Amino acid sequence: MSSVFISRYRLKPEKRDEFVRALKAMYEGGREFIAKETNFVFYGFGRDPNEFVAIESWKNEAVVNGLRGSEEFKQGFAVLMSCAAAPMEMEVLRNWEDDASVFTIYPRGVSQVHPRVGDQATIFI
Repeated sequence: MSSVFISRYRLKPEKRDEFVRALKAMYEGGREFIAKETNFVFYGFGRDPNEFVAIESWKNEAVVNGLRGSEEFKQGFAVLMSCAAAPMEMEVLRNWEDDASVFTIYPRGVSQVHPRVGDQATIFI
């Protein structure tokens, strides 16, 4: 199994429905690709109705980075981030049998692989 990404979006309450619609559209548009290229995905809310969590495990880092560079992703991500009240925080976990090289690819701090949206950046924690 590959690394796991846990992403947390803090949403503007008035933009929550727009965020869900945009993410559903992105997911539906890429359903076959996601099924083929991921080990698993989970999207949902916890106790806070304005904190959305996405948990994804991609089979190949090159594939997910290629996706992040696509115009479709950039446009959809821009909509998602326009609904956010704060930068998206992303945690990376590695398989217990893998080395720690994934943390070199995704160091703590402002993401070098996610598009910036206005003054919003993705932050690796």
